[in-house]
Amino acid sequence: MVTFRFLLRALLILIGPGALFLHLFPLVSFAAPAVAASHPAALKIGVLAPLSGPYAAGGTSFVQAATLAVDQANAEGGVSGQRVTIVVGDTQGRVDVAKAEALRLVSREKVSALVGAYLSEETVGAMEVAAAHRTVLLVPVAATAEITDKVREEHARYRYVFRVGYSLPQWAEMIGAFLSDRKVRRYAFVGAGIRWNLELGETLERIAAPRGITPVYTAFYSPGNPAFDTVAVAAAAASPDIVILADPGRNSVSFLKRLRESAPTLPALSIGGALGDARLAASVPLSAPVYVQAAAWRGVSPAATAYVERYEHRYGSPPVGYSDTLPYDAVTVLVAAWRKAGSAAAEAVVPVLERGTFAGVAGMYRFDAAHQAQWGTGAGALRGTFVQWERDGARIVFPPR
Repeated sequence: MVTFRFLLRALLILIGPGALFLHLFPLVSFAAPAVAASHPAALKIGVLAPLSGPYAAGGTSFVQAATLAVDQANAEGGVSGQRVTIVVGDTQGRVDVAKAEALRLVSREKVSALVGAYLSEETVGAMEVAAAHRTVLLVPVAATAEITDKVREEHARYRYVFRVGYSLPQWAEMIGAFLSDRKVRRYAFVGAGIRWNLELGETLERIAAPRGITPVYTAFYSPGNPAFDTVAVAAAAASPDIVILADPGRNSVSFLKRLRESAPTLPALSIGGALGDARLAASVPLSAPVYVQAAAWRGVSPAATAYVERYEHRYGSPPVGYSDTLPYDAVTVLVAAWRKAGSAAAEAVVPVLERGTFAGVAGMYRFDAAHQAQWGTGAGALRGTFVQWERDGARIVFPPR
C-alpha cells in the first residue's frame, strides 16, 4: 500500500522541500480570509407567548412587539456585530406547554435568553427552566408576586429572572391612585378567572382600603366558556362607582357590551386588556367613560410616540399599550444589557441588569433586589398611564401631565 509518508518523500526528492512549502502555503493563506469573512452567528432570544387558545390575540401582539424590538436592535448594528433573532414558543396558555417550550428553546434552539411568558401560571413554570439552565429570563407581563418572592427568597437559584412589567402590588398601587383621583369610593372587580386576576383583586382591596375605597362586588367568569350575563347584571345591581374589568382577552369587549345593556351610565376601567385596541374599543358604546390602563401611550413621551408610530406602520394598528409595549421594552432592555456586558453569557449579563439603568418606551428601567422593575407613583418610578376612549380616539387622563 502506498503511504502518505512515501508520497511526501517522493515529492521532496522531485521538487525539493522549499518548493513543496511554496506549493502548500497558498492553500493556507487563501483559507484564512474565507473564515474571517464569514458572518458571526446570530444571538437568539426565545419568546414564550400564547399563539393559540383564549389569549392568542395578546400573544400575537406580544410576538409582534418583540419582532419590532429585534428589528430596531439590528438596525442599530445588533450586538457587537452580531444580529439578533427570535425563536417563538407557543405556550397555548398552559403551564405544561410553557415549560416544555421553554426547555425546547433553551436545549434545542440554544437561545441566549428567554422573554415571557404571558400568564402568571405559565411564567412560574418557565422560570423553573430558566433557573435550572442558568438562562436569563425577562418577564414582561406576568404579575404574580410569586415571581419576585422566589427571586428574593432563593436568590442563588432564581438570580437569572428579571421582571420588566409591574408586580401585583405595584399594579394595585397605580390603580388605587387612579381611583382616588376619580373620586371613586365603591368599585366592582370582575374578569376572567385566571391567577393574576384573582390575586390582583385581593391585592387591590388591601391597598385601596386606606384610601377609603372598597369593593362592593367581585366575580370571575371562565375564560374558555364565559357566562357574562349573570356577572354583568349583578355588578350593575351592586351600584359601584366604577367596574374594574380584569381580562386581557377579547372577552373583555363582549363583557363590557353586556354591561352597557344593564348599566349604560356605569364607568368601566380595563386593566391590561384587549380594550386598548382602538378597533375593538370603537365597537363599545361610550354612554359612560371607558378607561384603559397601559404601560405607555402615544403622547406620553417622544419615545412612546415613536414606538406607537413604528408599530402602527408595521402592523396596521396601534399597540394596546400592555401586552405589546412591555415585551418590546423587555427585548430592548435585554439587548442593551448584552451590549453593556459585551457578552450574552448569563453570568456577565446578570450583574449588568442588577446595577444598570435602561431606557425603554415606558421610561427608565431599574431593578430592585428582587429583580423587579421600579413601577409606582413616586418620583423616578415608571408610572404607567390611564386613558379614556372618546369618539375621536383616546385621551390621557392620569397621571397628571
